[in-house]
Amino acid sequence: MAEPPEFWAFLMANSFLFIAGGTLSILGYRAYIRTHQRALRLASGGFTLITFGGLLELVYQLGIRQDYHLGGRESLALQTAESLTITAGLVVIFYALSQY
Repeated sequence: MAEPPEFWAFLMANSFLFIAGGTLSILGYRAYIRTHQRALRLASGGFTLITFGGLLELVYQLGIRQDYHLGGRESLALQTAESLTITAGLVVIFYALSQY
């Protein structure tokens, strides 16, 4: 069965998110290794949380549930978890920048 174009767009967008977020996390950690500044380590962790939060939907739908058709409550719970994880990452980055 062929997948609809929206499925492939969803997959590509999440792939780009993983690449960009992973790159920022690695760069932040490498900067921490060079300078040993705690703020850079925190920023790296914040970028990791944001990346994980963005990929939460992909992991759940295709890895755990193995179906991309979700019900209303299930979709709402997943979006809430995703938003909370991304918010936690942003809070960590905010804290890291305020400590820098």
